[in-house]
Amino acid sequence: MYLSKDIIMEGNPILRLKSTKVNLPLSSDDLNCAKGLYEYVIVSAVDELVEKYKIRPGVGIAAPQVGINKRMFAINCTDFLDENQKQYAYLFINPLITYKSKEMVYLPGGEGCLSVSRDTTNLVTPRHLKICIKSAILDFKTNKIKNVTMTLLGYPAIVFQHEYDHLDGILYTDKMFSIDEVGCEPLFTINENEE
Repeated sequence: MYLSKDIIMEGNPILRLKSTKVNLPLSSDDLNCAKGLYEYVIVSAVDELVEKYKIRPGVGIAAPQVGINKRMFAINCTDFLDENQKQYAYLFINPLITYKSKEMVYLPGGEGCLSVSRDTTNLVTPRHLKICIKSAILDFKTNKIKNVTMTLLGYPAIVFQHEYDHLDGILYTDKMFSIDEVGCEPLFTINENEE
């Protein structure tokens, strides 16, 4: 598993390179990278393990963030707007976005990134509400690759787009606007009176 010391921070030119396609079947190095990315997002969702390994929680991490400019990333997030709270835990390899909705949304609290340590409060990054994707995914039980198509809506779509940008050398900070000038609605609203 990758640790905080392995994550490349904003300002490092590696984060600005366009990543190359991953050759399939996976080489042992690419398989180790894939497993490390996936383990990070799974482990960082557990408070006790975050404390144990002294890592920052993250719902996604891309290979360029650990210095490997290959087109793969892992996500582990819950669609909290879905009544079933569907979980999205995947390692995507050579993903492609095939459709983007015209409707844009943003996270009212803004996005964060394991490679960005500066404060970006009151700034948001507009994202497509709905996307369709094609990708190879790695089944960690069998170490086999399968090709999938899926539609992502809301939060999982935002997380996917954030990580997808890393593969093209783009950080979320490149797309930030102040809330007053963003021109789209939040994905959800925050009730200030809730505790």
